[in-house]
Amino acid sequence: MKLLFGLRPFEFEDFFSGIHDKNIDLSNLDYLSAVKRLIDTNIRHFEITADLAYVLPGLITENTIAQLKKVKKEYNISFSVHLPLWSIEPASPNRFIQKASIECLIHSINLFKSLTPTSWVLHATGALIAEFSRLKLPQMAYSVMMSQFATLAQKSIEHILDHTKIDSRTIAIENVEFPFQFMESCLEELDLGICFDTGHLLAGYSGKWDFMEFYERYKDRIIEIHFHDGEYPRIDHRPLGKHQLPVKKFLQRLLHDNFSGPVVFELSYKEALESLSYIKEIVPEVFD
Repeated sequence: MKLLFGLRPFEFEDFFSGIHDKNIDLSNLDYLSAVKRLIDTNIRHFEITADLAYVLPGLITENTIAQLKKVKKEYNISFSVHLPLWSIEPASPNRFIQKASIECLIHSINLFKSLTPTSWVLHATGALIAEFSRLKLPQMAYSVMMSQFATLAQKSIEHILDHTKIDSRTIAIENVEFPFQFMESCLEELDLGICFDTGHLLAGYSGKWDFMEFYERYKDRIIEIHFHDGEYPRIDHRPLGKHQLPVKKFLQRLLHDNFSGPVVFELSYKEALESLSYIKEIVPEVFD
C-alpha cells in the first residue's frame, strides 16, 4: 500500500454495546483490544483520541500506553494523537479558561509522549471561537477579531512548546471552524505542521477555498490528513464518493508528491471499509 491509511480506535467501536436494558456496563471497554482487532484488518496507523483518557477514566492509562508501545514494535504500526478538544479553548479571551486548556494539552502530551506519535493533531481554536467566526460583522471588524483569536492561540501553542519540548513540526494544526488564513502567521512563526481535514474544508468551515488550491498552498506543512467527504454548506464526515471530494485527483496528487503521513478516516468502521473499497475501484494504484 503506497499510502498509509489509518483509523481511530473506539470511534469505530460500538460504544453503546455496553448498554443493556438501560443499564450501562463499561467494564468490557478495552482500548488495547480495539487496536489489536483493527490490526487484524491490515490497518497500520491509529489516531488516538486523547479525550478518552479524561471522559472515560481508566480506559487509557500509563499501563495502556506501555502496552501500546509493545504492540507498536511488534506489529510495526504507528500512532498519532488527537489532542483534547472537548471543553478546550486555547484561544479563549478568558485567561482562566485559556490557562486550563494549556494545562490539559500539556498533560495530554506528556501522557502520550513515550509512544512517539507521528503527529499531535491540535484544534488551535475551539467551539467558542467557532461561534464568533459565524458572526455577520463588517469585514474590518471581523478580521480584527479573528486576528486576535489567532494571536491568543499562538501564545497558547508557544507555552505548550516551551513546556513539552516537542518538535514544533509534529504539531498538526487542523483546519476547523475558523478562517484558516488567519492561522498563517502562527504556522510560519512557530514552524508548525498541518492536519488537512478534507470534509471540514469542503463544508466551508475553514473559509472559502478551492480544495486543491488549499492543498497546494500548504502541502509542505501537511503531515496528516483527516479523510472524509463533504460539501458546502456544513456537510462533512461522509463516506468517500458521496459528495464533492475529488478523491481520485487528490490521491493521485498525494502519490505524486510522495506523501508519507497518515491518511486517517474520520468515519465509522463500516464507512471506512466502504471508502477503502471505493478507493480500490477508482485509484487502484494506491494499493500496488
